[in-house]
Amino acid sequence: MKSKKELEFESLYNSHKDKIFRLCLGFVSDSALVQDLFQEILIRIWRHMDSFRGESSISTWIYRIAYNTALSYSAKEKKKPEQAPLPPGMDLKEPENHTQEKESQIRKLYDAINSLTQTDRVIATLLLENTPYKTIAEVSGISENYVAVKVNRIKASLTQTLNPNGK
Repeated sequence: MKSKKELEFESLYNSHKDKIFRLCLGFVSDSALVQDLFQEILIRIWRHMDSFRGESSISTWIYRIAYNTALSYSAKEKKKPEQAPLPPGMDLKEPENHTQEKESQIRKLYDAINSLTQTDRVIATLLLENTPYKTIAEVSGISENYVAVKVNRIKASLTQTLNPNGK
């Protein structure tokens, strides 16, 4: 029989796993590192579930843990020597079903997001999840108005990166 904490975690996992996974894709590009970061975020959520005080929504709390974990994880990874990439065809699959063409487009988008600054990465990934500006502001620690400004700049930057010739 599962404990109350296990049932709550399972519910949180089921409702947030895809969003957390996509946030991971915005911070690291290597598929093995994406899995490691994803697991690290889940471990931290599990460890700190008892400390949730309800001062924000549970989603905001989870995004904040995911964002802070991703920041520290990507900083640690940048300090490590670069490793050889996985052979072609061994890419990690996102937890949803996509065609190969769509997977390629998604990978290009996340590669472009990965080239953004750390704050812009989290804003972009949360924006892709249709997260309200207010929640993005709480997670990223900037004002709601500045989120709107950053969103416009991020969109312009991603458009330039993905369509350098304006096509």
